[in-house]
Amino acid sequence: MSDQALKLIVIDDTLNEAEASVSILKNAGIAVRMQYIEDLEQLKELMSPQSHDLVFCTATSIEPTLTQVINTVAKIDPNVIVIATHTEDDMELREEIMSAGAHDLVTSECATHMQLVTRREMDIAFTKRQLQESKDSLRESEKRCHTLLDSSRDAITYVHEGMHIYANQVYLDTFGFPNLEEIEGTPIMDMVIEKDHAQLKKYIRMYSKGEHKTRALDVTGMRPNGKSFRAQMEFSPASIEGEPCTQIIIRDQSLNKELENKLKFLSKKDSHTDLFNRQYFVEHLEDQLRLAREDRNSRSMLYIEPDNVKFIKETTGISGIDAIMRDVADIIKNEIGDDVIAARFSDTAFTILTEISDTNELMSLADNIRNTIESHISESDGQSITFTCSIGACQFGANSSSANDIISQADLACELAREEGGNCIHLHNPIADEKASRERDIHWSKTIEYALNHNKFSLAYQPIASLHGETSEKYEVLLRMTDEQDNIIPPSKFIPAAEEHGMSIAVDRWVIVHAIKVLRERILTGKDTMLFIKLSLASVKDENMLVWLSEVLNKSKVDPTKLVFEIHESTINTVLRHAKTFVDGLKKLKCGFCLEHFGTGENSIQILKHLRASYIKIDGSFMRNLASNQENQAMVKSMTELAQSVKTATIAEFVEDASSLAVLWQCGINYIQGNFLQQPQELMDYDFEGEDEDE
Repeated sequence: MSDQALKLIVIDDTLNEAEASVSILKNAGIAVRMQYIEDLEQLKELMSPQSHDLVFCTATSIEPTLTQVINTVAKIDPNVIVIATHTEDDMELREEIMSAGAHDLVTSECATHMQLVTRREMDIAFTKRQLQESKDSLRESEKRCHTLLDSSRDAITYVHEGMHIYANQVYLDTFGFPNLEEIEGTPIMDMVIEKDHAQLKKYIRMYSKGEHKTRALDVTGMRPNGKSFRAQMEFSPASIEGEPCTQIIIRDQSLNKELENKLKFLSKKDSHTDLFNRQYFVEHLEDQLRLAREDRNSRSMLYIEPDNVKFIKETTGISGIDAIMRDVADIIKNEIGDDVIAARFSDTAFTILTEISDTNELMSLADNIRNTIESHISESDGQSITFTCSIGACQFGANSSSANDIISQADLACELAREEGGNCIHLHNPIADEKASRERDIHWSKTIEYALNHNKFSLAYQPIASLHGETSEKYEVLLRMTDEQDNIIPPSKFIPAAEEHGMSIAVDRWVIVHAIKVLRERILTGKDTMLFIKLSLASVKDENMLVWLSEVLNKSKVDPTKLVFEIHESTINTVLRHAKTFVDGLKKLKCGFCLEHFGTGENSIQILKHLRASYIKIDGSFMRNLASNQENQAMVKSMTELAQSVKTATIAEFVEDASSLAVLWQCGINYIQGNFLQQPQELMDYDFEGEDEDE
């Protein structure tokens, strides 16, 4: 029984008699809010739907009559119950008034009966009202559900006993039905090619009995024009208007192929400069080296880096750096021919691969680029920027050992040009530069070893914030390093050096141990923190890494679900078998796995399907000018939908401005990261709850 007060209307000969009835009810502990009326007009003015629970009306009332009251109440709110009152109990009168529509006859002579009848009718009234509210809520939910279904980009249908009973517009368009009426009662079998009828029928039969372990079936769908397409049917239990049925989502696998082709194209490009990216450049360099061994002709490479980048960044900010990077890219495009490959090799470095074999011609090209850059003026936020560049040049042929060696030679030549004062070109000389190369290798080995042994490494943290109200803490762990003179060395320098000199595993383990220590301290203070930690290719291939990690976790007593290990997509692409074994091992340890820089490789979709990551980080190149770049928006949306289809959470990295947030939210992105939120810093002090309130 409800604890709410009974909202009662009383129609009686006098107010005293009405109050006597109310007194009887209150004596039984029934809270009553009574309103006394004398005629039908008052009843019509007073009542409205859901305004009252019961009406007491004297059985012998003349104006209005009991029948008039019953009919009026039924018109205003059929859920309100009318009970007749009388001076004495009368069986014939009870039968008469109940036939007229009253629920019972009560008298003041039998107070207990009045109380029991009132409680019974109160329960009925409240139950009916709750039922009506539930029905209204259900209708509203179904309405919202239909709205969501109709706005979904997936083709969705509901079937009962193999027949369509509902389909959204995408489904109707996919199979060529003009409206819902045309598809109702049509067998689901008609949507697939005849060859697949038997397996679909068997699947539905087993699914309906709960005997099938998987919720998805790969079939070949049939379009109205007779063309077939690869599709995946996902099954789940549902109901329509209270009737049990099965929801089927049709996922067009050809769309995945289209996305894969787009990703393959974009995976070759740097979206900010429209030059090729590092991965594609290295692959093309390997191809050219192979051709050089076949045709015995030499080729050339240039390594270009603006001088004083740190000073430019300090004086003009990131926007200034972006401006000069775009301008350098445009200058390179204008100076080279169509058959020359140019790439943005790193944040501040560019590379050119050309079939030029003549040294003078190569140096002339390099000097034209150097001279054009020197005389160029960049503009950023109303500020003029002039700058110069250092260029390393190297030639290679059949005797060159590897693409990495060629890149190292060009990089070293560029570094030597910078040491000569910048704004010049240094041509790699195998004999003269060999000493400098050895010295550089020794320098980096000693510097990294010193940092490991003397705690010259430190950790910085960048928040990963939810776009959907989640307030738990997530941070990416970033590594910082200083040398013996406490000069800060950028990660873009020491991390490649660590990889090149076989020190990546030691560096990774240092980060893991210290990150776990910090995580344990935060958990002890009541913080709900999750850390994302980067791993190198060497650690992924290291057979002892998982055993070592298990031992560290056991000693620390840290919840392994609070650790997510990030691996670069391009790294995984080269060692997919190793990576799958490693990721499976992480999952057994209950650690999370994040595929970072997603969308930059040629096999992004296949890698995600093979590894089933807990998270993917969509590459920052797709975030540039996101609010105005429709192509980037479409790619982010497609990658998000792909991740959702395999139940993988999405993180947008390198988010650059507030205008991107609305686009990312509409795309369904789960989390965001970037300097727009907070730059990496030594303290984990980001206000995750405050971010939620702002939204």
